[in-house]
Order: sequence, then structure tokens, then C-alpha cells
Amino acid sequence: MKKYNYFDDDRAVDDVRSRVRQADAKEQQRIENSFSYKMKSFTKNSGKKLARKAKDVLSRNPLELLENASRNKKRFVTVIMFLVFIIFLVSLIGLTVLSVNKENKRIQQFNADAGSVCSQYIVQYGNSNYENLYNKYKIRGYRMTGLCYAREMDFNRDNTSELLLIYNDSGVYYVDVWGYNDDKKFVALFHEKAAQTKKKKDDAWVTVYAKNNRYYIGVHDESDLSKVSLYGMRGGKFEKRFNCTYDSATEAFSIRKKVDPVSFERIKLAVLNEQKANMTLNLVSNLVDDFSSGSGDAALKAVAQTTSLTGSYYKVVEGLNQKYGAAKYVERNGYGFIDGLAVVDLVDFDGDGTEELVTVYRKTVKSREQSNTGNYVATEEDKYYFEVYRYNGSSALIAYKGEGISNNLNNEREQYYILKTENGRTLYCQNSFSTKNYGRTVNASSSMMRFDKTSFTTCYKASYTSDYGYTEYFLDDEEVRKSKFAEEGYAVPFFDGTDDYDTSKFSVTYLQRKVSKSGDIKSQVDKTVAKIKELNKSYNPQ
Repeated sequence: MKKYNYFDDDRAVDDVRSRVRQADAKEQQRIENSFSYKMKSFTKNSGKKLARKAKDVLSRNPLELLENASRNKKRFVTVIMFLVFIIFLVSLIGLTVLSVNKENKRIQQFNADAGSVCSQYIVQYGNSNYENLYNKYKIRGYRMTGLCYAREMDFNRDNTSELLLIYNDSGVYYVDVWGYNDDKKFVALFHEKAAQTKKKKDDAWVTVYAKNNRYYIGVHDESDLSKVSLYGMRGGKFEKRFNCTYDSATEAFSIRKKVDPVSFERIKLAVLNEQKANMTLNLVSNLVDDFSSGSGDAALKAVAQTTSLTGSYYKVVEGLNQKYGAAKYVERNGYGFIDGLAVVDLVDFDGDGTEELVTVYRKTVKSREQSNTGNYVATEEDKYYFEVYRYNGSSALIAYKGEGISNNLNNEREQYYILKTENGRTLYCQNSFSTKNYGRTVNASSSMMRFDKTSFTTCYKASYTSDYGYTEYFLDDEEVRKSKFAEEGYAVPFFDGTDDYDTSKFSVTYLQRKVSKSGDIKSQVDKTVAKIKELNKSYNPQ
């Protein structure tokens, strides 16, 4: 123990007091750390809390407590329902996207397969076209040639399309249907002759019957066209389903002796007027083009959905530029020509103050021609196509499409088109010359077409055929004397073999010509670019 003298009494007292305090503190810490102390402390604190809760409960209305509990429960249920809805919505969107993607792939696959088959038919039987029966058989009217008809259909309502094709093979019409078999291969499912006789003056057609959104093909008995068997799809194959009768005098079909004037369709192929033949040609050309581009069913469809004329027309031009390329001057084998989208112009054909869109583009097509030895050979050639679009107030619709580019008798490789201004209207004119047997056989025609708000119709036509010096002349398909033809038949420039024409009435745009005369063709490229910029100032051909 520390010792202190008397001088240090105060320090000794302080030291003792400090040691007592330290001892008391240690003892207090030991007590607080003991289990019993902690239990007492917990019980005391918990009791105070319970007392406070009880006091709070007793001070409030029991109904109010139940209402709060119910409200909390509703909030919980609402949150759960909201989460379930979000999960359902996300799942629905995901399934929809998957379904749309699957459908798009199916459509793209069908377009690719249908386009490939159409190309095969064109190579084998020729492009869709028509010929004048009078020139060969002295029969008024026209008949379809080559790939005569094409149509996308769903015969058995299974949401999978089939391809209906009609073609002319050496003067005989056939109907085929292509579709997917059980192995998902695109194959020919049906093949039969169309309804026809051996007489050229008689009609030829394919019968289609519709019932409950299903389609059937009618096969007419060759010896008696009044007897018809209707074939429909079952299990991926065409089978005979039932019979009907046909009355050629009234062109009516009957099932169980009851006339059905609504459900039957006759797709006519021969003895057509020229307007109907031209419409069929345009329909087939449009559909084949759409199969090739992947867009599917599109005969005379709207190609742009905007609210302005310039916007609609520019959408058309933009699509053609992407498909065929921008206008470009090219020289080859002594000729200069415009490749790609050669012409873009605005013309008010009917004089109503609203301009129509004129486009001309060049593309490579396959065809089937007969050689001098009589054999048919597959060839490729570059052709210009003339199209006119009209504006209906909200969109651009195609009004005319055809291989309507003119040529010359003394030089069939020259390509051009002609417009005529007359009485406030603009007419579309064309000349067509073809020769065979080293020039000894000539078929020539010249026509004018007028635009009537929605489509073009032929308002004038002159033609002649010359076979080894013997020539026949026609005006609007009526045979006339040479003198009358000389007065009225040469209304379109160049048809008479001369280069003279009235420049105040006619405008001629060349697309292909000898290099020595191709100056106008070079300048046409600049005109095309300038006209596109009128539709869209930001257009850049590069």
C-alpha cells in the first residue's frame, strides 16, 4: 500500500474515494451483464411498450382499425393484380411479336417460292401477253399467251397460301396449283386443262367456285363442257368433291339443278376485248413483280400511304430507285441508253388540275422465243416498262403498267415513248413493230390511250400485217382499204416510216438510240433527277 505523510492527508482521502468509485462501477457492470438483470430490463421495457400499445388501441375506434386493415389489404391486392397484368401484357406482346415474325417469315418464304415458280413458267412458256385473233384467224378479239394468269389463294382456309397459274402451251390452256406438301416442299398439287374447244372463235376459261371461304377448281368434260367436276383440297391434295352443270348459252352454273349466280367465277382467257386483255396482263405483271420483291398480293394496290401528292409520288420513286437503280447513261454495242429508273415526270393526263406520275424503268426479263428452226429457246433481254400513278387524295395508286415503249420498223432497237396534247388532255401514244422470217413478215400497230380518272383506255388503234408482200390494214380492229388507212392510219409519229411530226402536239422522249444520236438521252438523265428533286428537295442520286 502506498504510504503518505501528514503533509499529504488530502491526497490520501482523494485516493481512497477514487478506489471506492472504481469498485462500485465494476460491481454495477457485473450486475448489468448478468442474465437476470437483462431479463428484468427486457420485461420492464416490453411492458412499457405493451402498455403504450394497449393505451393507443383503447383510445381509438375499433371500426377505424378494421377499415385501415381492409384498406391495407386492398392496396396489397391491387399491387398484386397490377403486377399480374404487367406480366400478362409483356407475355402477350412477346407472343404477338413471335406470331408476327413467324407470319412474316411464312409470307417471305411463299413469295420467294412463288416468284421462283413464276420465273420457271415464264422461261418455259413466255411472259404474260396477248395477241389479236383477227390477224391469224379473222376472229374479233384477243387471247392471252405465255403465263396468262397468276393468283395467290388459300384453297382450304388453313392460313397457308397456294399459287394458281394458268398458261398457254402451244395454243392449249392449262391450270396448275402450287403449294406446300406434308414435307413443307413447294410442289405442283394440281394440273388440268382449262375449259376450251378446238374452235378459235369459242371462249376459253378456268372455273373457280367459292363456298364457306374455301375454293374449288372446276374441271369441264372435254367432250361436253356442261359437265363439271369441282376439285378441292383435302390433306394437302386436290380431290374431286362434287359435281355441277354449266349452261354455255347463259354462262350460268347450277348445283343440284339450282342456278348459283354468285359463287362461280370464270377467268376468261380468249376472245377478250383489248382492255380486258391489257388489264389481265397488268395484273399478272404486277403480281410476279411483287413476288420477286417480297411484297405479296398487290394487283393495282396502293404503294404509298401519305397525305400529300408529292410525298406519295416520292415514295413510289424511292421504291423504284431502290429496286432498279437510279437513272444512269450507259453506252454498249454502239447504242446509248438510260439504265435504271430512266424517267420521272408529272403529267396532267385528264386536265383536271391534278398531275399524274409517269415512270419508265429498265429491267432484265426472261422470255421464250421461237428460233428460225422452229425450236423454242429461253432468252434474256432488257425491256423498258411504262407506268402511270394517280393520286386519290391520300395515296398513290397505279393506273397503268405495260411494255408500252415504242420502237421503229427500220430499227427495232430504238426505244422511245410519245405523248400527245389534245383539247386540254394528254394522250399516251405507242408504236410497235415486230418482224419475222428475215423481215418478210411484219406485224405493226399504233395506238393512243386516254386516261379516265382511274385507268387508261384505247381511243384509237391502227395496225397492219404484211406477209411476203401481202398486206392487210385495220382501223380499230376493222379491216379497211389501203387508201383509207393511208388517210387515217398514220396518226402517231414515225408509224409511217418518216421522222416528221408536229412538235406543238407531240413530245418524243428517247430512251435508247445509236450513240451518234444519243445527246437527248444524256440530257434526259438530268431531267429525271430534277423532277425527283421537285418531289423531294433533299434527293441525292448518289
